[in-house]
Formats: sequence, structure tokens, C-alpha cells
Amino acid sequence: MKQLFFILMICIGITSCEKESENLALPSISSYYPLQVGKSITYKLDSTVYLNLGTTKEVHSYVIQDRIDAIINDNTGRPSYKVKRMLRNNIDTTKWQDLTSYLVTVADKQLELVDKNLRFIILKEPIRDDFEWKGNSFINTISFPEIQFLDQWEYKYQNVGKPYLLNGQTFPETISIIQQVDTLGSPQNKSFYFEIIIAKEVYAKNIGLISKEFFHETWQPPNANSNNGYYEANSYGIKLSIIKSN
Repeated sequence: MKQLFFILMICIGITSCEKESENLALPSISSYYPLQVGKSITYKLDSTVYLNLGTTKEVHSYVIQDRIDAIINDNTGRPSYKVKRMLRNNIDTTKWQDLTSYLVTVADKQLELVDKNLRFIILKEPIRDDFEWKGNSFINTISFPEIQFLDQWEYKYQNVGKPYLLNGQTFPETISIIQQVDTLGSPQNKSFYFEIIIAKEVYAKNIGLISKEFFHETWQPPNANSNNGYYEANSYGIKLSIIKSN
């Protein structure tokens, strides 16, 4: 009996060591989202906008730069990084204008990003294929109908540590995150209601975010208020692809 107990203890110890070694081998958040004041990434931005009371849509292109500006405390007193986003057009390469800013906090093995008072859990450990988490769990989607489409998203890692080809450049180690991909109805048939949600991000080791796709479109078919139908006001889309980083 004592011999059996001893064998069981050895097995438990080996299993614990294997799990600990496995966790130590997994990448950290800091390896895919390095945070240092002065670090910047420049992106090409394609923005889908809806005009003429939501009856038409266009894609406008810009260049933006995200720069870590300072270390400050968030509203709970945690050290965080303030990131400034600046914008310029494709023609004049010298004139930048402040566009917005957002806050990044790493705590409890997760990275939180606060933008326009919405808190997203962008990254979470362990970073391994198929790990899932509720990235929008801090967002109150019940009280604000215009953002209800953000409810219950399950973020999921894919292709952890795999190379990623973007605009002719190969990034050797990356992680992809599928945040949400969903379609309700048929976008090919504007006689009926439809909604499209696409949200994906790609991060490269020692760089950070290199690609982002977000698209939300809701179509209301012809009715008493609109003879031709229209896209709802919360329809918009952005595509980011890295140009350079420091």
C-alpha cells in the first residue's frame, strides 16, 4: 500500500512538473505587445464610412501612427500606458494631427485596452492555439443598444508562433486572434435585414499589432421611412496594416 502511494506521488509530481514546464514554454503577453514609452507603429488605415443618411458607403485611406506617450495610472490606480494616435493623409507626409488616445494596462495575465470608455481584454495568457476568453466582458452592452453587437464575443488564438505574410513582408512569429466572425441574413439580398460582424487581429513577436480588421454593417430594407433602405448608424469598418515600427 505504501509502495502504491509512493508511486502515485511520483506520478503527480511528474505531471505537475510537465504542466509547469509547458506553461513556462508558452509566450508571454510582453513578447507580442512590447510596452515602452516612445515606441511607435505606423499603419495604413482604410476606413469604411457610410454617407447620405446611410444609403451609400465609401472607403477612405489614411496613414496613422500609434505612439506610447506616457505611463499613467488608470481609474483603479494601476500603472498603464497612454497611447496617442495621430493621423495624416496619403499626400502630405509631414502634417500629423492628433486623432485620439487610448489606455493599455497589463495585469492578472491579461492586457486590457480602454478606448472611448470601452474596456477590451485584447490578450490573455496562456497564449496557445484555441485558447478562448470573453474579450468584451467589461462592456455594458445591455444599457447601450448601439453596441449590443459586441455582446458575448469569444476571442480565440490561432496560428500561435507561425509566420504571417503581409504586404510582401514575412513576420516569422505571430499570433492571430479571431474575435468574432458572424453573419445574420444574406448580404446579397437587400430586400431583407442583414448584419455582418468581422473582427480579427494579428500580432508579431517583439513588434505588436501588425494587422487589424474590424467590420460591422447592419442593413435595414426598404420601409415606410426609407424607400431604398439604409445602413444603420453604427455601421463602420477599419483595416490596419503595418508600414513600419521602431
